[in-house]
Amino acid sequence: MRRYEMEKNGRILSGFYEGYFVKLHDDSKITGGCYIFLVNDLTSPTDGGDYWVESLEDLDAFVEESKWEIEWLE
Repeated sequence: MRRYEMEKNGRILSGFYEGYFVKLHDDSKITGGCYIFLVNDLTSPTDGGDYWVESLEDLDAFVEESKWEIEWLE
C-alpha cells in the first residue's frame, strides 16, 4: 500500500485530471472510507468533483488506475 498525504493539496502532474488539484480526506471514522476531492483551481475553482473509496487499498487502486503522479504542495 502506498502512502498519501491526507488533508493536503496536491497537483496532478500526469494521468486522468492532469493539471487539477487533489485533496484526500480520511473519512474512516464516519464512512470507513476515503474521499478524493478534485478542483481545477485552488483559489477560484470552476470545475471539480469528488469520489469516495471504501478503503486505503481501494485508494491505491484508484490512483493506479488514474495513472496519477502527484506533487504534494506545502
